[in-house]
Amino acid sequence: MNLEIDLGLDSLARAETFAALEHAFSTEFNGDEAATALTVRDVVALVESHNGSGTHPLSTDLNWAQILNESNEDFPEMRTVLEDRPLFIAFTYSVYRAFNLFCRVFMRLEVQGIDELKQMQRPFLICPNHQSYLDPFVICSNYPFEFFRNTFHVGASMFFQSRFMTWVARMLQVVPVDPDTQLMRAMKAGAIGLKHGKILNIYPEGERAYDGELHQFKKGAAILATELDLPILPVAIDGLHKVWARRSWRIRPGKVKVRFGKPFYAREILAAATAGGDSIEQDSAAKYELVTEHLRQTIAGMIEDMRT
Repeated sequence: MNLEIDLGLDSLARAETFAALEHAFSTEFNGDEAATALTVRDVVALVESHNGSGTHPLSTDLNWAQILNESNEDFPEMRTVLEDRPLFIAFTYSVYRAFNLFCRVFMRLEVQGIDELKQMQRPFLICPNHQSYLDPFVICSNYPFEFFRNTFHVGASMFFQSRFMTWVARMLQVVPVDPDTQLMRAMKAGAIGLKHGKILNIYPEGERAYDGELHQFKKGAAILATELDLPILPVAIDGLHKVWARRSWRIRPGKVKVRFGKPFYAREILAAATAGGDSIEQDSAAKYELVTEHLRQTIAGMIEDMRT
């Protein structure tokens, strides 16, 4: 029985299922193992090969509060993010600032609301929509140095395997973990960085929206913000999908806009919903969905304003 064809699991449901299995059987699957487990038989064989202890109840409604609080420091992928590299970071920042100047000319980059970022206190999450491979470079090139040096990303490891892309990962301070196949590990990486006072740059769409429209948002940012009680700074990007179009290696001149929105806490959104009569106190999934939808609607409104 195929997980996608017969059971109808999309990438998010698939990732959550594997995360639930990892939690229930006290183990972790690597990305290749999870990616090649296409049927129920494959999944059973994968779990059996790990000899999991089964110390937690099996449920797709994961106890993310417990999982994130159990996140420990034994995480090799986090070392480059957490270590102090003053010379490399200073060099990288100078490259980003030069790129920002290029964007101001070539892309006619317009940035609004940067004061919202400057008023933030670490740690927190920055959540932009996702239109292009250039998004993190364009957005991060606007950060003040103190924020820049403390920002990290969690990115799909499949994109950072070559020597050049490994160097790019270091420039972006990327933790190479694939959220689609290693959701548990990706969430733990985000929690560890945030607990160290870092800034997590996370794209809720999880993939680029080549048409420039907002796609479905995943719940990772909402889970981290809710369980760690940290603010989310929404960011709207518009125009980069035209600068670097789908299936093209050509970067074209264009008009790009970036807007930093008003930060918010998940607890504020949940409190407002409860006051409005919604009963979500015991339903973690509903809480995450509510915060995710608020983030999506906020970014959608910012994009609409930029386009009018």
